Amino acid sequence: MDALPPRSLSETGTELDLRAFYRLIALATQLDAVDPALPALAGHLDVASLAIMAPGERREHAAEDGSHLSVPLMFHDRQLGELRATVRPGTDTAILAARLKFFSPAIALHLVMSTRFEERATESAQRGQLARDLHDERDRLEAVLDATNDAILLVDTQDTLTMATPQFESFTGISRYDILGMPVEHLVQRIGERPGLPAAMTNMISALAGNFTESLGGEFELTEPQRRILVWYSLPVYVRSGVLLGRIFAFRDATRERELDRMKTDFISLVSHELRTPLTSVKGFSDLLLENGADRLDDEIREYVDIIAFNADRLITLINDILDITRIDSDRIELKPEGCMIAEIIDQAAAILHIQLDQRGHTLTIDVPRTLPPIWADPARLVQVMTNLLANAIKYTIHSGEIAVSAFVANSADDLPATAPHAQIFPCVIVSVHDTGIGIAPDDAEKLFQRFYRIETSESRGIGGTGLGLAIVKSLVELQGGRVWFESTPMQGSTFSFSVPTASGSHLASY
Repeated sequence: MDALPPRSLSETGTELDLRAFYRLIALATQLDAVDPALPALAGHLDVASLAIMAPGERREHAAEDGSHLSVPLMFHDRQLGELRATVRPGTDTAILAARLKFFSPAIALHLVMSTRFEERATESAQRGQLARDLHDERDRLEAVLDATNDAILLVDTQDTLTMATPQFESFTGISRYDILGMPVEHLVQRIGERPGLPAAMTNMISALAGNFTESLGGEFELTEPQRRILVWYSLPVYVRSGVLLGRIFAFRDATRERELDRMKTDFISLVSHELRTPLTSVKGFSDLLLENGADRLDDEIREYVDIIAFNADRLITLINDILDITRIDSDRIELKPEGCMIAEIIDQAAAILHIQLDQRGHTLTIDVPRTLPPIWADPARLVQVMTNLLANAIKYTIHSGEIAVSAFVANSADDLPATAPHAQIFPCVIVSVHDTGIGIAPDDAEKLFQRFYRIETSESRGIGGTGLGLAIVKSLVELQGGRVWFESTPMQGSTFSFSVPTASGSHLASY
């Protein structure tokens, strides 16, 4: 103890002072404050009282009157304050000053120890408050997670399951306390033991547990404990500092949503079928009047019949589009692929739309070599694809313009246009429909293939349509192994392209 230099009896007076000094040193390690030691030392020194004055503290009584005597309290060359004694009358102040100076290191040690105790107490209180805050935050987080309708699992970087919400137990029938703290393999085993849980669930968890880069999602069906459609997603989780925490798996019960979607689809399908029956009659009789009784109709009545026939066609097209969308949604669309020639399909689509082309004053150019290899597709559905693309080109080319159809064979990714997706089945035939219409703004590009989405500009205002045509095109092409893309410049035109696999032997074997 550097602060407590050894003293001799000649400097301190009596042996009692030496014993009292070491007693003070011992008390300094036991007491958390200096105050209890001061009265004992005052009695030993036979002074009225002892007090500790802070550095620079104003003295209430003048030292000159002899009633007070002070010595500095030093610790490692630092003055902590002063030890101040209230002197009794008749006291030898010289001897008292020497004795106060002798005891001052012990009192200084008391001050240091009590200060450090207070600092430790403050730090301990702060740590305790931090621990309580963390505990409260954890309780709030657990309460929120327990209240959510989603089942959530968290797997740490050591492939250990560290969190499972009660909904996981409800969805799967597996107690979360049976799997918490266990390796992922144990969870996979428990899922595999339950016949109502799909193998896809175990495969997904096993494949992604150690994957800390990808974010994936999907859905699967459970049959036990009760039938459910679960939509799931999984992604890596990081704390704010950027440290990887693990991977989270979230499962949401989408059973009711899927059931409502099915009911909506069935309702739309039923209504569409019921509407199509009377519309077929309206269309048939209006066409009959125009074909066989046109010479007996005056101009005004003929105009009315033309309007009836035109709007009946529009309604039938709308109903057919809605039926196609509902069939695609419910996987009930029937495709009958066969080997066919793309040139013949394009000719059929052009024949269907030749009246509209003439009415709008458009020029149609077809550059499709007859030597192209046969494609593997449903001819009727591919005619529908071409019809929709040509109809769009006709509608969105406001003034008399040019529409061009071209096709070529792509044997590898090197043969694809720059804007084409590279995920293609090769060899394939690429078909493009180019127009000189109003084009598509970049802001509309991402939404163009969404259902019911229509471009709203001053140029397109007044153009009819449901916004289903391109969505149907995309679905029908992709269902047949192809891809759809486009490129466009506003007010200069657009080019829509799609690919269809050729009817090669290797392709037929895999289809």
